[in-house]
Amino acid sequence: MSFGDYLQGSIELIVVAAALAYAAVALRGRLLPGWSGASSRLAEVVLGLSLLVVTAELVGVVGLYRPGWVLLASIVVGVGVGLALRPPRQAIELPAPAAAPIAMAVAVAAGLLVAAHWAMPTQTGLDIGMYLPNTTWHNAPFAARFIQDHQVGALHFTEVLNLTVWFYPQNSELLHSLGVLFLGNDFLSPLINIVWMSLCLLAAWSFARPYGGGPAAVLAIALVLDANMLLLYQPGDAKNDTAGLFFLLASAALLVNADAQARAAAGTVRPIAGGAAEAPTRSRGFYSGAGVRAVLPTGALIVAGLAAGLALGTKLNLLAPFAFLTLGVIVVSAGYRWRATWIWVASSLVTGGFWFARNLVNAGNPLPWIDKGPLPGPDQLDINIRHPANVAHYLLPPDGGVIRHDLIPGLHDSFGDLWPVVLAAVIGGFLLAIFRGRTPMIRMLGIVALLSGLAYLFTPLTAAGPEGDPTAFTTNLRYASPAIGLGAMLLAVDTGLLRPRIQLWLLGALAVLLLVQAVPVWDLGDEWEEDFVLGAIGLSFFLILVPVGLVLAGQRGMPTPLLAGGAAIVLIAAVLIGWPNSDDYVKNRYQASTAPKDFPPGMLAALAWFNQADPQDSRIAIVGGRPGFKQYIFYGDDLSNRVRYLAKHGPHGAYLPIASQAAQEAQTPGAPVQGAKFVAQCREWITALNDGDYRYAVIGPDQRTQSLPPVEASWTAAAGGRKLEERDDISVFEISGQLNPAACVPTARIGTISPQPASQ
Repeated sequence: MSFGDYLQGSIELIVVAAALAYAAVALRGRLLPGWSGASSRLAEVVLGLSLLVVTAELVGVVGLYRPGWVLLASIVVGVGVGLALRPPRQAIELPAPAAAPIAMAVAVAAGLLVAAHWAMPTQTGLDIGMYLPNTTWHNAPFAARFIQDHQVGALHFTEVLNLTVWFYPQNSELLHSLGVLFLGNDFLSPLINIVWMSLCLLAAWSFARPYGGGPAAVLAIALVLDANMLLLYQPGDAKNDTAGLFFLLASAALLVNADAQARAAAGTVRPIAGGAAEAPTRSRGFYSGAGVRAVLPTGALIVAGLAAGLALGTKLNLLAPFAFLTLGVIVVSAGYRWRATWIWVASSLVTGGFWFARNLVNAGNPLPWIDKGPLPGPDQLDINIRHPANVAHYLLPPDGGVIRHDLIPGLHDSFGDLWPVVLAAVIGGFLLAIFRGRTPMIRMLGIVALLSGLAYLFTPLTAAGPEGDPTAFTTNLRYASPAIGLGAMLLAVDTGLLRPRIQLWLLGALAVLLLVQAVPVWDLGDEWEEDFVLGAIGLSFFLILVPVGLVLAGQRGMPTPLLAGGAAIVLIAAVLIGWPNSDDYVKNRYQASTAPKDFPPGMLAALAWFNQADPQDSRIAIVGGRPGFKQYIFYGDDLSNRVRYLAKHGPHGAYLPIASQAAQEAQTPGAPVQGAKFVAQCREWITALNDGDYRYAVIGPDQRTQSLPPVEASWTAAAGGRKLEERDDISVFEISGQLNPAACVPTARIGTISPQPASQ
């Protein structure tokens, strides 16, 4: 990609962002009048992302997902909404007690620490590519498929596992695809999660801002963000856990701020220290008077519902927290529940309902994983990565050994030596909110956090692995991050903990926990200590110091034109710095010489072939577990290769292997002969390759028979495919012209297909 192409794509992205930001500011002024500061910026981020997601969905669902159409639609929506809604309405000012300078400094330092930690693996992703399994298996392929097909409504079948990931909600992947759409490559994708991380810090500050607890909330969420459950698996990759976490925290923060403003408007506030009732001021925190009901305005319900919908449309494991939050909003809306219910549900469906509507069209069920009673679902074979156990399975005797040998070490690895104190703080946040929360809203959020934590225990795959050996517990502890994050933030709105002297102790305790947890990070590898230090400083500067500096400058009276000029200079600098890094990223990503040490040997050989051949605009068929999980590496630098997992479609969105397990096992000497059945499967496989006009095929064993060579390799060779590479039962074939299905002939020896020469 030339500098001109990069600059054009960058300008187009900036125009899209500016147009929708213009509309978001206008919408915030109308829907949330009186809001200011961090809470106002948070609402504008949610509104801007909501407009972006909905615009992309509407353009993409009709097959117009191209740069020009998305740019035009964004300008029309942004400028049209912005002009139609100005000026903002007037309302009572949102309460925002001032934070002590020392508390502000501690919060900024915590943000810098977390940003620096996240910047390390982010730079690894920018150096060598995004290699984590979920990213190469479905997150990044989903985004690439949107670009290739110019639409976003179709299912992308990435493998044949019982998980049916092609039905997952894909808001995060849609946002990743926008970077590819305008830049022509995925350079921005390794950077996106560190942006979500910084937005989580903004959500935390906003959550406790009406009560003067913003610094404590930042330190509390920093504990969660800097835990290995997120730090080792999110930055530098396209996983969607951090995006979903931000949207959920943003929804909670918006609700808390709206509730605080409603109570201030009703004059139902008192100073934290007690005493006679008095009007709210910007210098005091408050809680509601007994028996007083505050009605959330319609605008606040809309914006918080949009944020909750963005969470629902991002990550399936947020379904339970979303459901609990929805019920909670209905419960606290006493006296206007019908209005609150329809506003909340309608708003959340606007930003989160698209993917479930797609599932309804394709499977006859918005939640195809729930196929009980009249609800249909795809009939999938029982093929799993690991046994899909949950944590609750191991919590009762006689599984105490698993708790001692697996669960406790996993918690220690994620939260450090003081992990019991961290969990105690989170549970304390639940209990303090539930039993002495200052408002019904705070008490409701405590219950939501607690129930979300309990739901995590019963979530499939949280303790996946062989019976008695939950190998995925530590990796999938990230599923608990919504409950843990919300519970931690609730500490920052407790009446007792926010008293001036006690708040200092709280900040100190959280800082100690963060430092104890953070210190082992610097021992993870030499690259964490040396190679990426300068880049970590740069990313931290742009993500933390620049926004904070601009805000402080504005508060101290710097003229708006100067602030805008400073922001423009920073943006131009970011674009110019990005160009050489973008060029290096595209050249160096997914190279066999720099692949991670744990990359499967067979896939490493396939990647080496791919680096040498450098196919472009090619159709590549894949089959098998390891090729399926690493399929994104074959999309190419410009994402022009169409990579498809080859299987057969079934009713209600089912996707099933062409070769049966018996066909795979029939390669074992002494296995019974079932020639006619295997010939039919062989011909179905060869026909699928021919119909797809594939130029290459990457073939490996699937999850059912990992110890056996894949029978599809024998079939492809028999029909005329030319083997280019083979290692560790993973083969790469070149396909020139049509393969010959007539070459599928059973043998009497072991029931497989004879590799007889195909007639040309």
